[in-house]
Amino acid sequence: MQEEADITINGVKLSDAQSMTIRVAVDTLANVLAEGLEDAETKMLADRYAESLSRIQALLETRESRKQ
Repeated sequence: MQEEADITINGVKLSDAQSMTIRVAVDTLANVLAEGLEDAETKMLADRYAESLSRIQALLETRESRKQ
């Protein structure tokens, strides 16, 4: 099983299961957006999320984020 990132929200440290839930949700949204959305308004929204999602995914996958 993959070691999950340490995630704290409003001072509450999430369990590994909760961190995994966040990672899966982020990955799922990134996959949905990567599939390509044709509506111009939807594409604009997807583009806004893409950069943030990419950064969050990188943090969730790095050992550095697990040490913080």
